[in-house]
Amino acid sequence: MKKLVSILTAVAILTSVASAQILKNFKLDGSSLEINAYNLNNADFNKDNPDKTGDVDTRLMLNMSFDLNDNANAVVTVVKNNRQWGENSETLNDLQDNINVEQAYINLKGVIGIDHKLGRQFYGNPGDLVIYYGPKMWPYQQGNVGDVDAIDAWVGTYNYKDWAFTGILGKENGATGDMGRNLSGIDIKKKIDRFNLNAYYYYHVDNTAAPASDKLGLYGFRANWDCNYLEGLNIGLEYDHNAGSDDSYNKYKGYAYKINAGYTTDKVAGKLGLNAEYAYLSGDNNDTDTNNKTYTSIANDYRPGIIYGGNDWIDWNNYKYTGDGDKIIKLGLNWTPEKLNKLNLAFDYINFKAAEKETNMTEDTLGNEYDIIATWNHSDKVSLKGYYAMFKPEKKNLNVTTDDMETMLGAAFVVKF
Repeated sequence: MKKLVSILTAVAILTSVASAQILKNFKLDGSSLEINAYNLNNADFNKDNPDKTGDVDTRLMLNMSFDLNDNANAVVTVVKNNRQWGENSETLNDLQDNINVEQAYINLKGVIGIDHKLGRQFYGNPGDLVIYYGPKMWPYQQGNVGDVDAIDAWVGTYNYKDWAFTGILGKENGATGDMGRNLSGIDIKKKIDRFNLNAYYYYHVDNTAAPASDKLGLYGFRANWDCNYLEGLNIGLEYDHNAGSDDSYNKYKGYAYKINAGYTTDKVAGKLGLNAEYAYLSGDNNDTDTNNKTYTSIANDYRPGIIYGGNDWIDWNNYKYTGDGDKIIKLGLNWTPEKLNKLNLAFDYINFKAAEKETNMTEDTLGNEYDIIATWNHSDKVSLKGYYAMFKPEKKNLNVTTDDMETMLGAAFVVKF
C-alpha cells in the first residue's frame, strides 16, 4: 500500500506542475490493447492423449511521450501482460508488481548533427533474423500474449542525403556482475533508385560466461529491389555471418541467408498478394571440428509459422531433432476482396528441414505447416484476426509411433490508441 500511495503522490505532483510545462505536448501514441485466445491440440502428435490446452492472454502497452525542451523529449512505455483470463482477480499490490516500465529514454535532436536516444528502449524490427529488442508481435508465443524485451543503450542516428547511419552502445538486462552483457554495433542504410541497401555489424560480449567471455560478432547485408520491369514485384536478399569466439575459445562460424519475393496486384477482383521465401540457418554436423558452425543471432525474432513460431508450440521431446539449424521454404498468398476491402484472407504453406541431418535422424524433413488467417481491419486502430494452423510432423524423425497432426485455433483482437 505504501508503494501505491507513493505512486499516487507522484502522479498528483506531476499533474499539479503540468503548467510548468514538465508534461508539455504530452501524447499517448502507439499504445495498444491486445487479446489472443487460442486452443492447441496434439502437441505430442498423439490424438489419443488428452493434451488439449487453451488460454486467453492479454497485453496492455501504454506508450507516452512529452517534450522536455525544444531539443529533447522523453518516451515512457508501460506494459502489463501477466494475466490470463480465468485466473484470480488481482489486488492493487498485485497490479503494481506486474506493471513494468519497458521503455524510458530521452531523444536529443540534432546534437552535433546527430539524433540521440538515451536510456531503456526497443531496437530493431519484429521478425528480424539478426536483432530485435521489443514486444513480440503476432503470432504470439506460448505463456502470454507476447514477451517484451528492451535494451539499455545509446542509439545515435545521422542522416545525410540518401544515407542513414545508426550506432548502438548498450547493455542487456538480467546479467549479473559489473561488466554484464554488452552490445555495440553500426547499421548503414542507403537508397539508390528502387534499391534499398543495408549493411551492419554487431558485437555482443557476455562477461558472465565462464571461464572466459563469450564474444559473438555478426556482420551482414540486406538488399531489397522494387522491380521496375514488373510493377508490384519486390525481391529481397539477406546474408548474415558470425565471427568471434565462445567462452571455450571455439570460433563462431555460423551463417544464414534468406531470399524472398513478393508480388501484389489489384486486378483480381480485389488486391492479391503472392509471396515466397527460402531461409537457411546453418547447423553443426558434430564432426571433429570444435568450432561453432550453428548460426547464432544477437537477438533473433524470426518466426516463420504460427505453430513453428519460435519452437514454442511443439513438443520437441518427441523428436529426434535437437534443433540445430533450419532450412525453411514458405509459400503464401493473401487476398482482399474489392467489395469487402476490410477483409484479408491469407494462406501459408511452410516446409521445415534440418540444416544438417543429425546422425539419429532418418530424414532431414521435420514437418509441414499450413496456416489459414482471416483479418478484419475495421479501421487503422481496430482489427480482428482469426486463424487456424496445422503442423504435420515427419513420422520417421519422431521418437513416438504416432504422427497425428498438431492443430491450433485462435483469434486475436488489437485496439490501438
